[in-house]
Amino acid sequence: MLMIFRPVRSGQRGFSLLEVILTMAILAVGLLGLAGLQARALNAEADSFSRAQAMMLANDMADRMNSNLAEVKTSTSAATGYNQQSAGNVKTEFGASYSNDCITVTNNTQALQASCCAAKASNAARDLCEWDLALKGIGEALGTSKVGGMTSARACVFNTGTTGIFQIDVVWQGRDIGVVPSDNSCGSTAITSRRSGVSRVIRVADLDGT
Repeated sequence: MLMIFRPVRSGQRGFSLLEVILTMAILAVGLLGLAGLQARALNAEADSFSRAQAMMLANDMADRMNSNLAEVKTSTSAATGYNQQSAGNVKTEFGASYSNDCITVTNNTQALQASCCAAKASNAARDLCEWDLALKGIGEALGTSKVGGMTSARACVFNTGTTGIFQIDVVWQGRDIGVVPSDNSCGSTAITSRRSGVSRVIRVADLDGT
């Protein structure tokens, strides 16, 4: 008896080239979306850190002023004490663009610059000098460069024109969409894109009438 064997055909087949291309395209789109999401997350994290740092600096100046109310009360004239603005209400911008006379060729280390600030004649002058160094990022250095501050950090402290009311503004250039209080004009001409900022208002009660 003659037996004829027929080959068994498998029901499995390989992927076609079109299916492979479509799979790679879908995977590529997904990876691109993931990369974009990661970039946004990094920007949000950096902005959150900068905002926390700015709030810390604003609170630092507020604490300094609250501990030196005698000089705060006399800071009514332009460029006097903590009222750092000109007679034309042009605010002094500490930080990135401010020329601090304690940062010189001779005072070329953090310790020397801090000592220079500590030797200022008044507490207000010392506070503003040390505040400026903090805005510049004195807490962290790379060689001779200060890198511990926010990007393009600037800050203003001034009398609002109402007796006993001072405002502290801290601004920087964010990495995402900028958010800044409407009454915060500090650094507005220097930072023209992605400007972010925080503000703090100090009210000094004149209980003794002086």
